[in-house]
Formats: sequence, structure tokens, C-alpha cells
Amino acid sequence: MKNKLFLTMTFLAAAATMFVACEKDDDNEPEVVDLGLPSGTLWGKMNIGAKKVWDIGDCYAWGETLPKTDYSMETYKYCNGTDSSLTKYCNDSNCGKDGFADALTTLEPADDAANAALGASYSMPTNADWDELIANVVWKWTSNYKEHNVSGFIAYKAKSSDHKGLKIIDDGPLSSLYSLSDVHIFFPSTIEESVWKDDIKAEGRYWSSSIQGHNPLMATFCYFEYNSYAFSSYGPGCGGISRYAGCSVRPVKRP
Repeated sequence: MKNKLFLTMTFLAAAATMFVACEKDDDNEPEVVDLGLPSGTLWGKMNIGAKKVWDIGDCYAWGETLPKTDYSMETYKYCNGTDSSLTKYCNDSNCGKDGFADALTTLEPADDAANAALGASYSMPTNADWDELIANVVWKWTSNYKEHNVSGFIAYKAKSSDHKGLKIIDDGPLSSLYSLSDVHIFFPSTIEESVWKDDIKAEGRYWSSSIQGHNPLMATFCYFEYNSYAFSSYGPGCGGISRYAGCSVRPVKRP
């Protein structure tokens, strides 16, 4: 009887260990996903600072490599508290401290949050990386990713060239062709609000590694927006936001 009890307990312990190992592998491996992009760029499975693929992770000001609680001009690393006192990444002397200007428009590795967190093989996406991703995967909004009560956008590896850049609508022509068993990454929403009765507005904000054009006070970010009351605004896009704002970071890895 004792031997049977010992064997049963041993089996249960082994099964529990196997379950934990499988759960860990599902959450953390692989670190990057091949979405079949023309450049061969691999995209991170999780945001920097996240423990699970559905976690928001940490927020960073553009050019800073540590999260913080106060995202303001007064706490920003590369300015002296005003919009005319930038000390780095400033291509307009009117915005630089004492007329300072440089030719830097893209983050150097030392100022790249993905590089700092994961090492030299990783970086924040460039504008070109975001454009390529948006145009070459299949997008689907979900209000409850894998039953974890987290909303956001799923980016599926396209199964056909004519699917690239399309959005899946519930009960639409692509809805039966893509599921969570297919190759994908998930971008969780970082902001969600109820705007009217059951109408929901949700948005995810993710940095690129470049300032926005000739305005050094702004950096480019990609947003994933869903308005349940205005379907035309459903989907990803890119714009500009103040460099000192706190946004999420999704790493990429070059081939």
C-alpha cells in the first residue's frame, strides 16, 4: 500500500512539474516570432517588462531605459524642463538648450529601452519596421485575449499574399481562416475607456526609435485603436507624441 501511495504521489508530482514546464514554455518561448515579413525582422512576443504575452509591461519615455512614475517634461532625461532646452536628439536649435542642435534623429543603442533590457541583438522598431508590420500581417481586434480579460490587437502571419494588411471582422470572410493556434503576436491595449453605454474605446501606444520628422519635441509611435461605436477607426496607425510621454516598447530582432 505504501509503495502504491508513493508511486501515485511521484506521478502527480511529475505531472505537476510537466504542467508548469509546459506553461512556462508557452508564455516565454520563443522570445521572438517570425511573421514572414519581407525584411526577415523578428518581432518580440512580449512588451519590455511584461511577464506574460498579455501584460502591458513597463512604460518608458522616449530615449530613456528605465520606467518611472512621473512622465513629464520636468522629469525627462534629455531636456531641462522646457520645450526649448533639449540636450540630445535635437535637429532644431530653437528647441535646444542655449541653441544646441545635433544630427541625431534615431535612438543610439545606449538610449534604446529594448537594447538595454535584452541586449545588443534587440532594438526598438524603426518607423520602417512599423510600416512593414502594418502592411504585411492580418489584424484582428479582441476584447478578451485567451480569456485573460485583456483587450488588444492580434497580428497574424498572413497565410496568403492577398491577406496582407487586412483586418479580420467577426463573421467576415477571413474569420474562419485565422485562430490563436496560428502564428501571431499580441499587442495589449494600454488605455481603455467606456465612452457611451456599452461603447468601448481602447488604444495601445508603442514607441518607434525615431523622432517625428523635423520636430525634435515629438517622437513617432504606433497606435492600435478600436472604437466599438466607430468602426472606421479600427486598426493600427502611426503618429507623433511628446518624447516625455510614457509608452510601451515592443522589441524587434534583426535577421
